[in-house]
Amino acid sequence: MTSVPPASFAGQRFLVVDDTEELAEILTFVLTREGALVEVASDGHRAVARAAEESFDVILMDVGLPGIDGLEACRRITAERDTVVVMLSARDAPADRAAGTAAGAAGYLAKPFTPRALVEGLREILRPADEAGVAGD
Repeated sequence: MTSVPPASFAGQRFLVVDDTEELAEILTFVLTREGALVEVASDGHRAVARAAEESFDVILMDVGLPGIDGLEACRRITAERDTVVVMLSARDAPADRAAGTAAGAAGYLAKPFTPRALVEGLREILRPADEAGVAGD
C-alpha cells in the first residue's frame, strides 16, 4: 500500500487575486490539489471587498492589478484584518520585496514559478516561527 503525503493546506481558505484568468486557474488547481479551499478575485477592489466580507487564511495577490494595485489592496486588507498576504510579482528586485513588506505582506513569491516552487514557498512563509528556527533556543 502506498502512503499519500498529507495535503499541505488542508482546509485552509485561500483568496487568489490575479487578473490573468489562466494563472488564477493554475493557482486554483495547485492549491486545491493541496487541500485548500480557493476563491478567486480579479482585481484589487474585489479583493478588498471579499477580505472584508469573509475570513481567509491566506491571500495570494498579484502586485499588478487593475483598479487598485496589489500593494494598496494589501495595505487596506492588513489594516483591517490579521490575514496572511503573499504577493506575487514578476518584479523580484530587493526594492520590490521591500515594498511588499512595507505594505503588510508576509511574503513575496517571484513569477514565474513551478507548482512545486509555489507550494514550497508558501510552506516556508506559513511555517510557524518556532518551526523555522526563529524561536529562542
